[in-house]
Amino acid sequence: MKKLFILFSLIGVLFAAEIKDIKSIKDLSSTKDIILMFSIDSCPWCIRQEKVLKDIQEQKDIQIVKVKNGSDIYKELVEKYPFPIAYYPTSFIVTKEDGKLNISYEFRGYQKKSNIIEVLENKDEFLMDWLSQSIIFIINP
Repeated sequence: MKKLFILFSLIGVLFAAEIKDIKSIKDLSSTKDIILMFSIDSCPWCIRQEKVLKDIQEQKDIQIVKVKNGSDIYKELVEKYPFPIAYYPTSFIVTKEDGKLNISYEFRGYQKKSNIIEVLENKDEFLMDWLSQSIIFIINP
């Protein structure tokens, strides 16, 4: 019985949710929602946010990607898309269609699990709010 427990524990570790580091936008899923978490190595809140995102990934069918400041993917993303990174961590819910990313929502700073799940479950409602706030910011910076 003890051997079975150890075996199932090891299998669980192998299939546990993981946050991926990717090399290119091409590596992002086009069948799932994606959370891009922009981070830096010296950020304790980024480490906490990563744990929360792993937790969420175990419940939801999403891809979570850690984007480290200075990496090639970081440079590619901020050059091609309007990712305003002023705080760490900053996370975005995005989708990929026809090879292009669509930003659905932005989280600035550390977020509780309940906040992220609420946005994931009500994306359309939050997308409209986020867009209207972004337009107001562009008009009145």
